[in-house]
Amino acid sequence: MLYTRESGNPNSPAIVFLHGGGLSSKSWIPVMERLDDFYCLAPDLPEQGQSKAIPYSISRSAEEVIDIIRRRVPGKKVHLVALSLGGPVALTLLRIAPELIDHVILSGSSGHFSRWLAELGKSTLWMYRFYKRDYLVKATIKQQGIPDQYADLLREDLYQSVSPDFMRHFMTELARWDLPQRVDSPLLVVVGEKEQKASYGISRGYLKRYPGACGVVAAQMGHAWCLQSPELFAIMVRAWVTGQPLPAMLEKRL
Repeated sequence: MLYTRESGNPNSPAIVFLHGGGLSSKSWIPVMERLDDFYCLAPDLPEQGQSKAIPYSISRSAEEVIDIIRRRVPGKKVHLVALSLGGPVALTLLRIAPELIDHVILSGSSGHFSRWLAELGKSTLWMYRFYKRDYLVKATIKQQGIPDQYADLLREDLYQSVSPDFMRHFMTELARWDLPQRVDSPLLVVVGEKEQKASYGISRGYLKRYPGACGVVAAQMGHAWCLQSPELFAIMVRAWVTGQPLPAMLEKRL
């Protein structure tokens, strides 16, 4: 059973937040605090945060989240918000349990790796032994654009995440998960303006595959922009799940 952080009124509409790789539910605290009129649920996904004893896989992550939904909000749908490596989990939920899902937001989502690319990535992991964990954590904080004010909150999670074993596991998983054939839930695909080109490519690939989805760029934002601007992120979530216009900083289309 996954550790799950919760906030808000259990009788309110529910939002499930799926964190990025190597982070935990703690990364959603600043956003959840701004959505106190919703019932917010944020699990620590397998091999991360307080669920680190559970072996990582995308399918198991999805199955565990389904169990959380059915136990915490029986008979109801939930909205899904996913960052980075949480994206494949969200899409797997849409494939195996679409009846549980209402609106969906994917921000900077990871994509499907080819097997050769996964093997290439794993073949370089031996080099990590030459780097101190402090250096790797600092590099991750910079790469994801995590503000200094939240770095200490997430540092312990990131120490876990720079393990070559964890990276090997998620690379393997990204090469073998299956996308849903179609998505009927309202789907918003977001990429931070300052994200790497790969994120743009993955996001545009989802828009091509699911033509009913909406794709936008978060102006001036990086990868982990739920931490860079939790207020804007919360406004976006509220707008999307209630059918209201998105904020002006998300006017640019992908």
